[in-house]
Amino acid sequence: MLDLCQVHARNVVEISRQLALLVDSLADGKQKTARESYAAILKAMEENEKNKSTFLVEVASVGSLLVSREDFLRLLFRLREIADYSESVGNRLIEVLELKWKFEPKKLRELSELMDLVLKEISKVRETLHSLSFDADKATETAKAVEELERQVDRASRKMDMDLLSSKMPVPMLLFLRDIVDRAERIADIGVEVVDHIRVLALTS
Repeated sequence: MLDLCQVHARNVVEISRQLALLVDSLADGKQKTARESYAAILKAMEENEKNKSTFLVEVASVGSLLVSREDFLRLLFRLREIADYSESVGNRLIEVLELKWKFEPKKLRELSELMDLVLKEISKVRETLHSLSFDADKATETAKAVEELERQVDRASRKMDMDLLSSKMPVPMLLFLRDIVDRAERIADIGVEVVDHIRVLALTS
């Protein structure tokens, strides 16, 4: 089941990567490329759904024989939350293109930098999970890097939030960007929750 969780984590990293590329494309005014990134996110989401079904079948087959069954389930569902939040951010950004809102390039660049930090954190989450298969102590150590990146995301998101509040952009655009920033911060928070579950698994491995 660890292998299936690692596959799931790899897809989640791909979703995070495509989201970062989507925001980069919007910051550069490349709407077509942004839409292509969102299509890639949806494809990865479909793959994760198939993987989840396989995972649940395997959990059911081993039943109560697997001591850490519930820990693996919590880990899988937290990874799924990261994917869901990432897809929701991508969806909102693509949908707003239809409104033809003109965001300040500086704000989009700041959002791009925030998403890059989120991507780094989720990539480190995957690395932590991968380490669990060969070195539980290494996984515990790598988890600390995830927590540091989450703190960086917190600082960046709070700074951007304050910058937005002091800006003179229209209220709907302001609320929209604040929602995106809030979702990015939530993704980072879930990343820390994932490594907490990995720590528990490391103790029982």
